[in-house]
Amino acid sequence: MGKPAAFLISVILLMLVATGPAAAGEKFVWSEPFLSATITGSNEFYPGNNYEIEIFIENMAEDTNEILTLYPNLVPVPPSAALGTEVTLLPGDSTAVIKSGSYMVGDILKGESATVSYIIYIPEDAKAGNYNLSLVTDLDYLSYGYLITESEIRYDYGESVQVINIPVKIKGKIIPGIISVDYENLDSGKQGHIGLTFKNDGYAYGKNAEAILTFPVGSPVTLEEGSVFIGNISPGETKNARFKAQVNESVNSGEYPADFIISYTDEYGNQAESDDVTVGISTGAGPKFEVVTEDITISPGETRKISVTYKNTGDATAYDASSRITANDPFTAVSDSAMLGEIAPGETVTAEYTISLDRTAIIKPYGLNTEIKYYDKLDNLCLSDELKVEITAEDRFDIVSAITNPVIVAILMAAVLLGIYYIYSKESREHED
Repeated sequence: MGKPAAFLISVILLMLVATGPAAAGEKFVWSEPFLSATITGSNEFYPGNNYEIEIFIENMAEDTNEILTLYPNLVPVPPSAALGTEVTLLPGDSTAVIKSGSYMVGDILKGESATVSYIIYIPEDAKAGNYNLSLVTDLDYLSYGYLITESEIRYDYGESVQVINIPVKIKGKIIPGIISVDYENLDSGKQGHIGLTFKNDGYAYGKNAEAILTFPVGSPVTLEEGSVFIGNISPGETKNARFKAQVNESVNSGEYPADFIISYTDEYGNQAESDDVTVGISTGAGPKFEVVTEDITISPGETRKISVTYKNTGDATAYDASSRITANDPFTAVSDSAMLGEIAPGETVTAEYTISLDRTAIIKPYGLNTEIKYYDKLDNLCLSDELKVEITAEDRFDIVSAITNPVIVAILMAAVLLGIYYIYSKESREHED
C-alpha cells in the first residue's frame, strides 16, 4: 500500500473517531489488491529444454478494517479482493519462449493464493545469466465507496494491471557441435580409430571434461574404451577426441549411429552432461582380393611357371603384401610364394609360381588354394580370405612332351631298332645273292 493512501486512511480514521459516522456524500478510499508471484521449485534452467513451471500467486494486500467495521453490511466484497483476475506470462528480458497462453484464475481474496502452470522453452543459444520473466495480472477491484445515506453506499470499481518480475537463472551448458569425423583402419574385422573434432557451441565452461561415445547394443562397432579425457573446455573452444574401436568381421562397409556427449564439472562444482549428439560412424570393407587369372593349363608330368593375377576389390590399401600358393597332390610347388608390395583399391598385381603336375594325374580341372598376407594402415599383420586358382590338367602332344614321355621314348627306340634291323637284314641278303 502506498504512502499517500495510508496517510489518507489515517486521516479518515481520525475523522471518524472524532466525529462519529460519516455524513452523506462522504467518499471512502480503500486499499487496492497487491499480488506477488514466485516460481515453486527451482527457477534454474538449462538451454535446449522445455520446462513446466508452476507460478504461485498470492494477494498480499491489507484492508482498512476500521472503516469496514463501521459499515459491515454495506460492503459487498473486501476492497483488497482481486476480482476476475487474468494472468499472462511474458519472456521479460529473457530469451525464453512461452508456450502457454493466458489464464483466468478468478477472484483472489486477501491472504489467498492461486497456482498456474506454464510450459516454457529455453533456446539452445540462450546465454547464461540472471533474467526476469514478466507475469502480467489484469484484475478489477472495489476502488471507491460513496456514502449516499446512512444505509446506502454507491461503489466504483477500478481496473488494475500489474507487471510482476519473476527471477530466473539460465545456467550455462556445453553444446558439442561436430565439426568432422575421421576414421583410421575402421574396416571389417579390423581394429581402428575414430577421431571426432567438435566445438563447444554452448555458453558453459567445463572443468575436467570427458568426451563419451556410445554405440547401441548389437552394433557391429565396439569401443575398447568409450571415454576420453579432454581437460577444461571454454565456450567456443575446439577439441579433439580419439577412440579405439573394433569392427565385427561379419559386416562390410556401412554407417552406424553412435551417441556423443560431454561430461564435465560446471561452474558451481556440480557434475553435468551435455545433450546427446547422434554421429554416423562409417566402416569400410578393408582390402579384399579375388583371383582374376583365367585359362591356366598344365599337362601331366610337366613342370612350368604360372602367372596368377590378384585384384584388390576392397576399399583400403594393403601394404607390404605377399602371396602364397598351396600345391596339393598331384601338384608339387617348386616356388610357392611371391612379393606383391602395396596394392591399392582396384589395383591388380601378378605373382609367378613354378609348379609340377604328376605324370599320373587325371585329366580334369583342379583348384589350388592361395592367400595374401599384408599389413594394414596401423601396421597390423593381416591375412586375406582363402582364394582358389583354377588349373586344368590336359593332354598336350608336342615335341617336348613327346621326347620326355618314357612310353613314347620306348616306342621310338623300338622303331629305330626295327629300322636298323630291317636295313641290316636287307643288306645281308643282297650280299648273299
